[in-house]
Amino acid sequence: MFRRLLLAVSLLVSAVFGGFSFTPSANAQAIPEVSLTTSSSELPSFDIPESSKLDLTAALPAPSDISSSAQSLQQRSLDSVTQAVYNTDPGNAYTINTGQVYFDYIDQAGGQKWFNFQTTTPTKLTAFLQTVQSASVDYDLHLFRLDLDTLQLVEEYYSVYGPQMDEQVSRIAPAGIYYLAVNTVAGFDASNPFYFTVVQSSVYDSAEPDDNYVYAKAKTSAFTVSQTIDNAFDEDWIKFTVSTAKQYTISFNNPAASTTYQVNIYNQNLNQLATINQNTSGTYNMSAGTYYFRVLSTSSFNASQPYTFSVSNAAAAVTVSSITSDPNVSGYMTYGYGNKYRIQNYITVTGSARDSSGAAAANVPITVSIRTVLNNLVYSATTTTNSSGGFTASISSIQPGVGLYGYDNWVSYHYFDIIPIQFSSNNAVLTSNENTLYHFAYQIYQPH
Repeated sequence: MFRRLLLAVSLLVSAVFGGFSFTPSANAQAIPEVSLTTSSSELPSFDIPESSKLDLTAALPAPSDISSSAQSLQQRSLDSVTQAVYNTDPGNAYTINTGQVYFDYIDQAGGQKWFNFQTTTPTKLTAFLQTVQSASVDYDLHLFRLDLDTLQLVEEYYSVYGPQMDEQVSRIAPAGIYYLAVNTVAGFDASNPFYFTVVQSSVYDSAEPDDNYVYAKAKTSAFTVSQTIDNAFDEDWIKFTVSTAKQYTISFNNPAASTTYQVNIYNQNLNQLATINQNTSGTYNMSAGTYYFRVLSTSSFNASQPYTFSVSNAAAAVTVSSITSDPNVSGYMTYGYGNKYRIQNYITVTGSARDSSGAAAANVPITVSIRTVLNNLVYSATTTTNSSGGFTASISSIQPGVGLYGYDNWVSYHYFDIIPIQFSSNNAVLTSNENTLYHFAYQIYQPH
């Protein structure tokens, strides 16, 4: 099995591979001929514990936009460019160029295919393997670096998804010589090839490398990240652990023009539970367990324009601290129907949002709505809370009040309406300390 290798071979990287010769580019550093002998204790074991394959379960119940059926990781398509040959051990590794697509076959149980390449400048490397689409075939992908001091291969990263799942690894890589190995964990297919490519990214965010669930950045509470997609295959993974069942608001904003990003939500078995499209927000009931978020591009990318992804405590209640309106109208007062804010042609509402436990609901959408008496017209404004749950929202050009109620102000008679004000987040109505307003209509001078 390839998961535990004893590398006792000669790495002749500029050799002739069964009639096929490869000539390095003029600017490329020649890969040295070395004699490599290692023991299993010197090389990281490929025996990945079964527990790392995520056989626990988690659930994301309730919301209607969550798929009821499990889906595997989204596949991406590659077109063949070059077939590798005679490369079943590192001594006969097939030398590849980054940025090109290759294909190859594994034709026996326990088979391996080896490839090498070199980089001349520091970069982010992303290796993507489009595996054979068969439930009985499982290939894995491993990335090694050649240590030029010891002339030994050091395993850097691995990708060990299950059958019919593409493999992907990434590494922030200094200039050097690297090896890719594809091995069969179960089954093989001598008729259908696997495809792969290695791409370099000169611009990338500080969270890299996080292109695989194994290297997902861990979060245990509400968070906001601002990251980039740096190449067509880049994926950003986050591991989110929920200790107690709770409602969260999940928001995803991508301002990069001419690109389409999305977020996939998975449980601990990597069964897909939901997809969040860019520039949307939703509220989710999440039971205790571990979840994975994967951000990827489905169309183009912009390595310089960050997206923003946040998981926030869902808002449950709002406390209004002030509502201002037109001069000589604005204020907190009573017309005999209790203390309320008085408004006329516009309002600015300031307040804070909290979750069900009373903690600040940060980075969640808040919609403020009022309904006037005339034709029951509804006016609303949506904003987003800050890191402390605070928000400000303004509504302008409110139509005049009708004046269903009247109040004797001694020197004049005030006519007004009592109208509702409502607060919501992702279509969920929130409780509030203010639920109605005095909508001032007009006054008639009537001195006593």
